[in-house]
Amino acid sequence: MITAQQKNILKTYFFVTYLVILWLVSDSLPFATAYSESLITFGFMLIAFLLYGLIYLLPALAITSLVQWISHRLKTNSPRATYIAAILTAGITTLLLYANAKIYALYGMFFNGFLINLIMTPGGIESLGGSRASDIGFALITLGFLSLQALILWLAHRYYTKRTGSTFQFSFKFLPVTAIFIAILVHMGFALDSYTNNQLNMVAESIPFYQTVSARSFFKKLGFTTHRETKLKVQGKLNYPLNPLQFTRPAKPYNVIWLTSESWRADTLDEKVMPNTWQFASNAARYTRNYSGGNGTRMGVFSMFMGIPGNYWFPFMESRRGAAIVDVLQKQQYQMSFYTSAKFSYPEFDKTIFAQVPNNELHEIANPTSGWESDRDNVTNLLSFIDKRDTSKPFFTFMFFESPHARYYFPPESVIAKPYRDDLNYASLSKEALRNDIVPIKNRYINSVHHLDMQFGRIFDYLKQHELLDNTIVVLIGDHGEEFMEHGFWGHNSTFVDQQVLTPLVIYAPNMKPLVSNQLTSHMDVVPTVMPLLGVTNPSSDYAIGYNLLAGEKRNLTYISDWDKVAYVDDDVKITQPVNGKSFALVKASKGNDEPLNTNERKAILEKKQGAMVQLVKDLGKFFKKKDVAVKVQ
Repeated sequence: MITAQQKNILKTYFFVTYLVILWLVSDSLPFATAYSESLITFGFMLIAFLLYGLIYLLPALAITSLVQWISHRLKTNSPRATYIAAILTAGITTLLLYANAKIYALYGMFFNGFLINLIMTPGGIESLGGSRASDIGFALITLGFLSLQALILWLAHRYYTKRTGSTFQFSFKFLPVTAIFIAILVHMGFALDSYTNNQLNMVAESIPFYQTVSARSFFKKLGFTTHRETKLKVQGKLNYPLNPLQFTRPAKPYNVIWLTSESWRADTLDEKVMPNTWQFASNAARYTRNYSGGNGTRMGVFSMFMGIPGNYWFPFMESRRGAAIVDVLQKQQYQMSFYTSAKFSYPEFDKTIFAQVPNNELHEIANPTSGWESDRDNVTNLLSFIDKRDTSKPFFTFMFFESPHARYYFPPESVIAKPYRDDLNYASLSKEALRNDIVPIKNRYINSVHHLDMQFGRIFDYLKQHELLDNTIVVLIGDHGEEFMEHGFWGHNSTFVDQQVLTPLVIYAPNMKPLVSNQLTSHMDVVPTVMPLLGVTNPSSDYAIGYNLLAGEKRNLTYISDWDKVAYVDDDVKITQPVNGKSFALVKASKGNDEPLNTNERKAILEKKQGAMVQLVKDLGKFFKKKDVAVKVQ
């Protein structure tokens, strides 16, 4: 039987833990902005903040209560098991909320499906590029949070066992009823606001894991017009390509070399940082305003190989459907060998783009040391493959480079930008530290891109020396860009600003006329440009939402995707639309150059672009079977 003293110890312990949780969560909440908006907005934020702090603590409370109940049933007088459960559960809770706040500060997102996938998928954690210092730092932070909870419990225990006379006691008699009432008030208040003033969206989005309710039927009965901002639901069975691909194999088939780099942002392709690539591009087609199909590797690489928006990733993954261009090359008896300095299992390219490629043609470095060494070794292996190929058959080779991936990898001979950080310790990074140290961090990135150029140069030199440029197509492209706090964040995967989504695009084909184009292009244009060179006779609309750039075709808009959103982009605007999202997300809009829009401008631009958003819906449903597809605008 737990004593009254032990109950007071646990009450005090969880109350102090609740205050710790509030402190951890407060970092993501724009209190000053909410206060400047209105007292209603500020009041809603404050109440929701206090409520959700309790909600985050509920699992720890429930598990501790369960252990306490089991101990009582076993007639164990010692509270040790209950105390251990309290320390472990509350420690894990505060640790996760700390990590959540840190991720939000650096990348502008909370824990979501993307991050869970990163943790659970083989190769995901490795893709973060951590270091021993980071691992030690995270271990110390974990130990620190568990130690903090043990200290709180010890202090509470000491207070109630060492003091004589009366002690302070918490009473939570009415807390459950009060919390339920406030929860109803907060969520119904938000639902009502969404049908009236629509001023609480910013608040709800800033509260981790805020759960929305619509209460549409209830408010309709009260006479409200229950219109809410759209959320797309796109589901169905794949119909890709729309028609079987037909081709006439060229008398002299081209070889294909496809080189993709992690985090290769557009403005690094210049004469100083990438002299080898700059020289090679002078004899090719270089596109200076090329948008990736995603702000992360998954959607970026998917869109360049598939020629369609990245949101199709999920049905392709489910059906294990590979890229149509790979099908064509396999039917034409191409020799294939693919290389990555990351993993083909993360993102799951072995289950999507390369799903039909035999495992013995997918090559990874067995025991990688650093990104630049893996890139160097993979280039050696790639050139060895070309050297040992059957010269009577064409070949297709692909490589994914890791040098420009954070922590940004390079050897001493690649240093062209100083000063630079010796290393990046993720455990000690903060938004303030990034702002103060962003120049040496970016210099580290520049050095890594220079090393990328050196590896590209090895391939270019080989092609020239072996006279392969007369019959080889070369594609150079980044999976996505990389932001260095230009808009408040570092890295990628957080927003659709230009720094995160613009990448170099260089396409070389034999006997082509060199060109430099400043027109809007997309990763989705690569396959429609290359397929005709391989003899494919279908119109590109059968297998892509893209254009043949070498035929002079032009686009005036594009789509960029992440895990659960799609951004419509044209010269005037970027509109971000939730897709198949189960969590709360907003329709966002900015100018095409990422400048913010005020409320009236946003409303006007959304009305003006309604036709474009209808086309977006059609394009997101284009490659589903029409009788099965469900495209809904909620």
